[in-house]
Amino acid sequence: MLATLALAVATLLSQQTQAPAPIERDEFGVPHIFANSWEDGFYHAGYAVAEDRLWQMEQSRRLARGKLAEVFGKDFAASDRDILKTAYTDQELQQQFDKLAPRAKLAFDSYAKGVNAYIDAATKKGSLPPGYAAAGFRPEKWTVLDSAAITIRLFQLFGRRDAGEIRNWALLTYLSSQPVKEQALDAFDDFLWQNDPASPTTVLPEDDLGADARPRFPKLTRAITEKHLTALPKVGLFDLLPALKLAQAERTSTLVAQKLGAPFKAGSYAIVVGKERSATGWPMLLNGPQMGFFNPAIVHELSMAGPGLNVVGMDVPGAPGVAIGHTAELAWGLTSGVADTDDVFLFKASGADGYLDGEQTKKLTVVRRTLKIKGQPDETVEQKRTDVGPVIHTAKGFLFSNRSASWMRELDSIQSIYGLLDAREPKDLDGALSHATMNFNFFFAFHGGPIGYRYLGLIPDRAEGWDPRLPVMGSPESAWKGFISSAQMPRVDNPKGGLITNWNNKPASWFPNFDSPAWGRLFRVDALNQALDKPKLSLQDLESAIWTIARTEATAYAFMPLIKQQLKESDGEGAVGDAIQYLRAFDGRQFEGSVSATVFDAFIDALRNEVFLGTTGNFLSPGVFRLAAQPSVILNALQGNTEVKYLKGRSVAEVFKAAATKAASTLEQRLGADAALWRFRPGSIPVPGEPPIPYNNRGSYIQVVELRATVRGRNVLPPGVAESGPHSKDQAPLSRAWQFKPMKMRPF
Repeated sequence: MLATLALAVATLLSQQTQAPAPIERDEFGVPHIFANSWEDGFYHAGYAVAEDRLWQMEQSRRLARGKLAEVFGKDFAASDRDILKTAYTDQELQQQFDKLAPRAKLAFDSYAKGVNAYIDAATKKGSLPPGYAAAGFRPEKWTVLDSAAITIRLFQLFGRRDAGEIRNWALLTYLSSQPVKEQALDAFDDFLWQNDPASPTTVLPEDDLGADARPRFPKLTRAITEKHLTALPKVGLFDLLPALKLAQAERTSTLVAQKLGAPFKAGSYAIVVGKERSATGWPMLLNGPQMGFFNPAIVHELSMAGPGLNVVGMDVPGAPGVAIGHTAELAWGLTSGVADTDDVFLFKASGADGYLDGEQTKKLTVVRRTLKIKGQPDETVEQKRTDVGPVIHTAKGFLFSNRSASWMRELDSIQSIYGLLDAREPKDLDGALSHATMNFNFFFAFHGGPIGYRYLGLIPDRAEGWDPRLPVMGSPESAWKGFISSAQMPRVDNPKGGLITNWNNKPASWFPNFDSPAWGRLFRVDALNQALDKPKLSLQDLESAIWTIARTEATAYAFMPLIKQQLKESDGEGAVGDAIQYLRAFDGRQFEGSVSATVFDAFIDALRNEVFLGTTGNFLSPGVFRLAAQPSVILNALQGNTEVKYLKGRSVAEVFKAAATKAASTLEQRLGADAALWRFRPGSIPVPGEPPIPYNNRGSYIQVVELRATVRGRNVLPPGVAESGPHSKDQAPLSRAWQFKPMKMRPF
């Protein structure tokens, strides 16, 4: 009896003193890490993420470093060339890594060791992902440079905007050959406006910085544009078209990223509610980064508990750290900032390897990289650089060089993410965020009640006297003067209305578009704001709002009154009459099976053609035409708020009738004469072996956090946390039902 009791006591004491398992997985396979140190936490994070996503990580590092063709063959060579023409060398990746603070370096190094520990274990067990055997290679050791390359590519994709100056110059050249040629500059201004004060903003006017605290951006006038154009070389449209390849949103490497399941799409929405606006009195934060959908999921999730850690949320496989999530005191979210961070400078070539910067002759830097292609001879990819950045195009003896505000500084931003883990109150945030070089909208809510917003990143302080929409002739006079200070960037603490919303919209009323018409009077955040139009908001209201906007045509509200006013029930017969009836009945909702939603989409396309096509042409492709003639421009033209009178003397009613007739004809040809066949089909989320999940206009990952005495969060990551096995798609049912699961943290 005594022996048995002694054995039981000894067993109990052994269980009490036994160290907890470093990685524990919940019912959805999400890894929860218990660490004895910062180093230990990131080691086990690397191991756990590799266990879930090693094959995805393999493809991501090869994509980011231009090494896909080495193992997958010639079909991936174009993507590798695309990357190598502008990417950093290994030495430059190392330089960025070497500049990091010791804690950040330790995170990367420990993460790499954890990944390698899993690679070794899986190799010994013969349990490597089957993609390795299929492609005929084994994984190399993971390095900090692999993680650096993935992290930098992630930041470049979501935290900056590609320079649009070449595209704009091509657009102006194109307009000069169209019927609008006598008013080409007027049309240029109509389509590429600098600032629309009616555009919805994240920081509301009553919460905005005072005029004295704002940066003073150079004012653009027609005289400046005309002077700028005289300084540019005589370059034709067909000289510019090849350069557009690098500026297109769906360039080769992006399409390959989509195919491989690496992050490829920019977007995202966020909602922050202060305690005064909250139905429960607790602050709330919802964030849904829209990065595309794939299997495995684009992103991953985990929690880490340990000294200096205690965090749960979303990570990106290969990039160490939780990018979006919450600690015991703080919840935060991110969306892409969409600011103009890059410019194209023109330099006159001087000899074979030189260029003129004003009056000074400088030498080009030439970086040669080896492109390995499986089954074929190696190629050499040559990257030429001026002092401001890579040469992305040459024409007529001029070099087009891209300057990015974040050049050789992208990796600095990871230190902001690590700094958030130490934040206990708002004043701690600004110190952490001072490292942010990339352009993001940052949202936060603290457990004690404070909420707020920061517009992050390096924004160029541009020289006056130049049109920011066009390439600038490189010279000391046109060079950037520096960057806008963080104190002058849009921001708000505890807004008067108790609510902050964002769907990549304009940060503040005074912030200009610069080279791209990113923000107009019509913007999708209006749909989000309408869905939250209540004096008090609950968690259910936030969840209902994102459910609603996934089924809403965000700009329809501006056209619906005009449609009912300008189109009468008696304006058409047959298919045209049916189309008009459905248009008049449209309420903005895009539910699956809705005929009105399909007719509205067809009507807007036809309306765009009816308003602009005869004056401007189609901008060389229907896709570019749709992007350029966005709903804000259409509405401006209909209301006469443009320099060019695109309606050509016709009434709005006449234009609407013509558009409705053409929309009906298009639908008849595409779907059949019976209007009952014109049913709306929403975008969907693919799930292997299962029907797709309808309504993909939502976050790739969504988290909802309530900052109670004990912070509580819920999230969903479709289709699942792993790339194979039972947890590869076990969150699909949650996503299909618009449900969430608890965000768990292990106690430390």
